[in-house]
Amino acid sequence: MEDLDLSPIEAAADMPGKKQMWRDILVLTWPSAVEFTLGSLIGIITMAMVSPLGKEVVSAVGITQQPVMLPMVLLQAFAVGGTALVARSIGEGNATAVRNASEQTMFLSIIAGVLSGLVMYVFGGVFILWMGATEDYYALAEMYMRFCAIGGIFQAISGSISALLRGAGRTRLSMHFSVLANIVNIIVGYLLIYGVGPIPAMGLAGAAWAQLIGKFAGMLYALIILFYSKDLSIKPRIRGMFVPERVVIGRICRIGVSSALEQLVMRVGVILFTIYIIHLGTAEYAAHNIAATIHIFVVNFGMAVSMALVSLVGQNLGRERPDIAERYFNESVKICLIISVILMIPLLVIPKNIAWIFTREEDVVVNIVTALRILAAITFAQIYQICVSGGLRGGGDTKWPLYSTIVGILGMRMILGYFFVVRFQWGIAGAWWCWFLDQVARAAIIYYRFRGGKWKTIKI
Repeated sequence: MEDLDLSPIEAAADMPGKKQMWRDILVLTWPSAVEFTLGSLIGIITMAMVSPLGKEVVSAVGITQQPVMLPMVLLQAFAVGGTALVARSIGEGNATAVRNASEQTMFLSIIAGVLSGLVMYVFGGVFILWMGATEDYYALAEMYMRFCAIGGIFQAISGSISALLRGAGRTRLSMHFSVLANIVNIIVGYLLIYGVGPIPAMGLAGAAWAQLIGKFAGMLYALIILFYSKDLSIKPRIRGMFVPERVVIGRICRIGVSSALEQLVMRVGVILFTIYIIHLGTAEYAAHNIAATIHIFVVNFGMAVSMALVSLVGQNLGRERPDIAERYFNESVKICLIISVILMIPLLVIPKNIAWIFTREEDVVVNIVTALRILAAITFAQIYQICVSGGLRGGGDTKWPLYSTIVGILGMRMILGYFFVVRFQWGIAGAWWCWFLDQVARAAIIYYRFRGGKWKTIKI
């Protein structure tokens, strides 16, 4: 067995101090925070750029977001399994296991990406019709969906490389190609949506082409980083990426199967929940899409800390130091609390100003303001459960995040959503209070699992 000592997180003989722990967490967190924030900014900027084209275009973009993610659950499962297996193998100092995990994660992700893209390209229109798309924006949504389906193939490859880099604690490299993809998306989007000089204005079609070109550029740069970085411990052999290894695939799938089910439950639940909101009307649905875009931006910091914990927990459990892994959990929660307070302030103080970034249609603005004020109440519970769930996955404990999602999505959003939105007719406020109860329930379940400590002894 080859020895490995290439992780930026050094093995510790003694418990690191609080200052060192915060440094380790933040060193891994800030590149992911930049990456996720830029990804959200793309959603925000795209929504802002197409908003002047009318609420039908906003609805067309919004209705494609959930269905296009539905067949991607396998890809996300393989990414979770690959990240956890790479982190644990690095902690154990096993270079051969790291390389095998990288090759098989890429193998599985390529297959999942191609299949997902084909499914959504062929059946995407059926999905959005089933969700309740109306004639005023169905054709626009179907066109945008097909571009997203093709882009999903490119995103599958770059996403799997990101997962491997995070498991190795190399989040800065993952940030690089994400930044490139987003910059290309913004520049090309501006040129094609409105037209500049000899370039004709293409409207929503321009936004569709922009996201496709951006994802392709990001994929190319990700592959360059993976194969040409000199000191990268996760570098696979090209041949190994196309030859299945049953034992390694089995380990990845054992870790990822619960995550696949979790993502499936979440995607189906969110789609069904979105149907409730679609029936409220076009203005309410457009407002929900805009508020949901802002919501993604808000929770990105929790996701970034979550990615740091995947690496820190997985590597320290591999080194047989669960006590250090638990301390990293505790310090990460403190960071999340501080971040939550900072993010809540603008949501409470200037929600109307935030809404005006996207639209000046008064009926839409009123609903956005309502949703953002409730989002302020959601912030800490959601950031907490995202953060700690990431650490549990880093230890191979993927079942309890699944349980929490089942309770939150099916119990709170689906059942209570029916009463709050359909029966009681509380409008967008009823929908977002269901979202609040969903996140509180999930946070409580994740807290219970973390404090129980069984995640420390899971074998992967």
